[in-house]
Amino acid sequence: MKLLNIKSLIMMLVAAAMLVACDETDEAGEFDNWQARNEAFIDSIAKVARANAGGDWKVFLAYGLPDTLQWDNKYYVYCNVIEEGEGQESPMFNDTVLVNYRGRLIPTKTYERGYIFDESFVGALDPATDVPVKLNLAGCVRGWTTAMTQMVKGDVWRVYVPSELGYGAMGQSAIPGYSTLVFEMNLIDFARIGTPIE
Repeated sequence: MKLLNIKSLIMMLVAAAMLVACDETDEAGEFDNWQARNEAFIDSIAKVARANAGGDWKVFLAYGLPDTLQWDNKYYVYCNVIEEGEGQESPMFNDTVLVNYRGRLIPTKTYERGYIFDESFVGALDPATDVPVKLNLAGCVRGWTTAMTQMVKGDVWRVYVPSELGYGAMGQSAIPGYSTLVFEMNLIDFARIGTPIE
């Protein structure tokens, strides 16, 4: 009887060890529960941004939405001011901008700082040596345009764009659907529509 109990105990321990080993090798996929993870991420950013608005954070309702209605967190852009510029004016929706930028996804197991899906500079941002990209704001995603129309020359911001103001449920190329976009943005210069800029 004792021998049977010991054998049973050993079999149970082996089975438990196998289950634990299986749990350790069955790692979650990089983008499992991606929509829920991105929504939770933007909600946490919104909480921090709203608590610190007026300081190092700015919160903007998406360009073109009426501010007379109540909107969820996913319709705002959250901007962490890294460096304030010297400019006095901001670009408008149809303007052309010269900008340095890097775009990331939210942090994941493989990409602790977030996967870089696009960038105009490599390494650390250096406005003195980086070559800015020329973009028409009207052709950018809504969240990007919303932030850019609030910046002045020289501003460096980290901008958090909910998926609804980015590429939405469909995604784009290396950007999965429902992705929050995190940008480092540095506005170098801008020109009104019809005015050349180099």
